[in-house]
Amino acid sequence: MSGRSAASSGDITSALARENLLRSNGQLTRTVTQIPLPRVWLKAFWGFDPGNEGYLGFTRPGDRERFIEQAQPEDLVLIYGADAAETAAGDRRQALGFLEITPLPITDRERLSLEGLNRKLANGWEERWTYAVPVKRAWRVTRRIEVKHLAPNTYTHERARVIASRGELLTAEEARNCLGLPVLPVSVFGEPAVAENQHAEVPLQNIFAPSRGINPSFGPRTNEYEDGEHFLYMLQLNGDVAHLLGRSAVALHDQTLVKVGFSRDPKRRRDDHNAALPPAGRLQWSLKLTSRAFADGQSAKNAEDTMKADFAERFESLGGEFFLGSQAGLTSAFISAAAPVAFRMTATRRNTRRN
Repeated sequence: MSGRSAASSGDITSALARENLLRSNGQLTRTVTQIPLPRVWLKAFWGFDPGNEGYLGFTRPGDRERFIEQAQPEDLVLIYGADAAETAAGDRRQALGFLEITPLPITDRERLSLEGLNRKLANGWEERWTYAVPVKRAWRVTRRIEVKHLAPNTYTHERARVIASRGELLTAEEARNCLGLPVLPVSVFGEPAVAENQHAEVPLQNIFAPSRGINPSFGPRTNEYEDGEHFLYMLQLNGDVAHLLGRSAVALHDQTLVKVGFSRDPKRRRDDHNAALPPAGRLQWSLKLTSRAFADGQSAKNAEDTMKADFAERFESLGGEFFLGSQAGLTSAFISAAAPVAFRMTATRRNTRRN
């Protein structure tokens, strides 16, 4: 994104504290409340327009090199309005939006629309922010709030120029404050456009944290639902996953998209998910892994919570119960989650034809 820059010091901390490890009945479990969320950087610009500027820009190559060395895939960058004449008066020092970046070197021209390029040229900014990293997704902050209230330790007036030029990593507590902000997804130049049905305001943290399963309940409703055996399962999506996620096939060459959960009937759960896909489409869910039976729904639910927490730490969370990771790593993590009842693998074949 074309730079418009500015601040903060304080300790540069790593991601949120890892999950607390517990020993329960001789088995290792993790608390779901400590699911790690993305790290957040702070950087200032003269505006926020990822629809025309699909990159995060730096004017000096050394500043970008430092950022790439310290950044991690899926890191977020909070953009606030620099306290400068070039920034609209109402945007100065305000949190404007978030960028999800990939720490790889590119040039600004690779992710700059014609409108964005013309704006740079018209303002004499063609030599600014030319050293860049690509942006994958972006969200606009929908509330007015000054950055000093979100990052009181990192943001200082004295550090504004440093933050503007190279960015600073927020503390874990500051990152949590920022991730609670309500946001709207916006399109990023060079990435698939945000669909109309995705324009919903949500706290940013909800996009990255896996959803919690619903505790099973039993008793009379319209029908009687009885407790009984339940299973952990892992569905794998077969097809052009890279296109679905709007990413390059090269970047996902060894990555697998899965959905995990628990159910009384995993095969039916697979069929329900496939029923929601177009019959003529080339995406299809397969049931790759199932556990042996848990005695009841609550036991399976507890194991599912532990599994999601582990997956969120080890793999990329795509929101809800969906994760992206290596096939070997996903399989190993599933085996660990299913260990209380032993494990069996369901052999499946990829079927590209639909009945």
